Amino acid sequence: MKVILRFVLVFCLVWAVLAGLAQFVRLAPDWPIWTVAVGVSLSVEAILGLYRYERSAVAPGRSRTLISLRFAALAVLVWILVEPTWVRTVTRDREQEIVVVLDDSASMDLQDEGEELTRGEIAEKVLADSGLMEKLEENFRVRQVRAARSVLAHNAKREDGWKQATDLAAALGSVLEQVPPDELGGVVLLSDGRHNRPAQVEETARRFGILDAPIGSVAIGRAEPPKDAAVLRVSAPEAIHLGDRMRVSAGLKFDGYSGQKAKVLLTRAGELLEEREISVPQKNHREEVRFVLTPEAGGVGDFRIEIAPLEGERFSDNNGWDFETSITDARTNVLLIDRHPRWEFRYLRNLFYGRDKSVHLQWLLLNPDRIEGEEPEKVPASAARPFGEAQATSLPVNEEEWRKFDVIILGDLSAADLDGETWAIINRCVSERAAMLVLVAGPESMPHALSPEARQLVPVEMEWGNATYYGTRSQPFRIGLGSSGVGHPVVKQSQGAVDDGAMWRSFPEMRWRHSVRSLKEGAEVLLVAEEGDTARQASAEGLRDALRDLANRRQKEAESALLVTRQTGRGKVALLLTDRTWRLREGSGDVYHHRFWGNLVRWGAGPILRSGSPQVRLGTDQLTYTPDDPVRLQARLREKDLAPVWDESLRAEVLRGGSVVATVDLSPFKDSNGLHEGVSGPFSQPGLYQVRLRGSELARLSPEEQITTGFRVVGSRGPIELADTTLNLPLLQTLADLSGGEVVSSTEIDSLASLFRRDEGEREEVRETSLWSQWPVLLLLFAILSAEWILRRGAGLP
Repeated sequence: MKVILRFVLVFCLVWAVLAGLAQFVRLAPDWPIWTVAVGVSLSVEAILGLYRYERSAVAPGRSRTLISLRFAALAVLVWILVEPTWVRTVTRDREQEIVVVLDDSASMDLQDEGEELTRGEIAEKVLADSGLMEKLEENFRVRQVRAARSVLAHNAKREDGWKQATDLAAALGSVLEQVPPDELGGVVLLSDGRHNRPAQVEETARRFGILDAPIGSVAIGRAEPPKDAAVLRVSAPEAIHLGDRMRVSAGLKFDGYSGQKAKVLLTRAGELLEEREISVPQKNHREEVRFVLTPEAGGVGDFRIEIAPLEGERFSDNNGWDFETSITDARTNVLLIDRHPRWEFRYLRNLFYGRDKSVHLQWLLLNPDRIEGEEPEKVPASAARPFGEAQATSLPVNEEEWRKFDVIILGDLSAADLDGETWAIINRCVSERAAMLVLVAGPESMPHALSPEARQLVPVEMEWGNATYYGTRSQPFRIGLGSSGVGHPVVKQSQGAVDDGAMWRSFPEMRWRHSVRSLKEGAEVLLVAEEGDTARQASAEGLRDALRDLANRRQKEAESALLVTRQTGRGKVALLLTDRTWRLREGSGDVYHHRFWGNLVRWGAGPILRSGSPQVRLGTDQLTYTPDDPVRLQARLREKDLAPVWDESLRAEVLRGGSVVATVDLSPFKDSNGLHEGVSGPFSQPGLYQVRLRGSELARLSPEEQITTGFRVVGSRGPIELADTTLNLPLLQTLADLSGGEVVSSTEIDSLASLFRRDEGEREEVRETSLWSQWPVLLLLFAILSAEWILRRGAGLP
């Protein structure tokens, strides 16, 4: 009875103390007060029980000291457990900040016609002479930064190549990141407005407007372009297979050369590949020129598009654009299986076997035409067969052979054609080995009649069953881009400025496609069937109907889907819901048909590793990087029979000028086809870098060849900074309109002082001080426990 009464008293005392403490500080919400009180009461009883046990073995004074230390340690532990935090609100005057952003890119180093100073020197002079900084400092904190490829403090060191691009979006974005929203007064931007990085400035400017922080721009430069010719941009593939056509497009500008002719040259390693002559019809002319070539040699091609020098050019260093394309002879292993030789199968077989030398094809018909009385020789499909031996008469013999294929294309197969174990192997090839499975729909069985084991790979839901769709006739449709198809590499058909969507809609009408009920989670629609006018119009009901249409869009897209993809484990599954892609050949040969299937196969097969031996391949995700880009390194190790090899010790050494500047561990992707991957960089120093592979398996797999590759770091990917040097007044005006600011000339800069309004209100801040994680509390607990241990051991207690 005495113990129970003491337990209740201790519980009430602890509960009252903690409840009172909670009126002044915040306690940990994870521990209700009553649970702490119960725990303390039980601990008190345990300490008292231990005291009664030990007091007969030690002196009374020592036993009282021990129990006192234990109670003290318990109190400190409870203090730490409830995590008391002192929370209070403080009020202080609001202090706002104005950030002055000075454009320091290469275009600001130009001296305009009739000017004695460069644009950058003019900006610094008007800023100093106007007294704007002093006026702003009377009411605001003022900080100055410089912007080009990235943002630096006013006096910070600039790396080589830093000036070779202008990223105004990053400059304004850094201001938003560094200055608290309620302290941001605005920005003064001195620039020619030549933003040439991918990020859009409009969204950033809107955020300034929301914060009532105007952007005041000082326009520096001339809107009238100087007499000049330049390469504005180049679009070229990072990598192609040897024997493939390489398509290159370049945007050109000619200012001040009306009525003249210009020569455009495409070279590789200094050797002229093609020359075009262009007529310039007007004073300010823009034109896109395209080249199509088939490189005859592999390796990394150093290409250059150049405008031959013209008389009177203001700049000569923006006439050329250097780019690199990796040309590799590594082949993609593709397995094509169908039941009958339908048209889709025939054109695919002919495409990959006779047209595309980058593909090592194995094809198989499960129900081919046969001559009565003749039994064909059994030839299992295998990626290890010599290139050119494509026809097989039976499926791969085991899972190891299946795993050697990068892409598996299945036509109109019935549920009986592949058993459950085969589908399980295919599933593992996709989800573990990272292969791609392409299912080409057919009226007989694919994919509606597949077995339950196979349906889990299909990225859509439909009416499953054994019905056939031979008699199904749908409305004529054209092919359009789905929501995920815009910009997707699989459906890229156009070159340069031509819209991909318009290109797909220009292909012939089709009449058969498989119906779909819904999409599975994670599925993406790249192509859709467009029947008649599919443009969405706003109804008279207004916003409510628009929101309803937005909610139903995924379902509508599913019902009209033609190409659906889905990430499945480490691999991909693509479902083509029509067997009429061969009609892309109509009127154009195999150009668009080949482009579509080539894009699909390469996208699904994974990265092209451009360097190495047949068994060891090494590459980077790009050939050219800026100092802001990370470098993704990838290596693939395989036996002679294409079986994957794993090397836990594999690493890549990155060298510059013969010295190792970074070492990266390459982690294996288990159950893939021997792929290892790592990330390094970014690397701030421009120049050529070499990557060298190290690992315990290399001596066995490639004993006579050191595996290396290379990449280049440049200030920018081309001479974009000097490609167009005119004052971009519309961009500066857009920044002003969206943020509530204004644009002034260099002579009116002092008027910006009145643009920024000081908020003289007070700011309330909630401040928190932790009372339990301070070092004196932890030191006190350590001291108490140490003293208790010393006394206990000194008395001979355990």
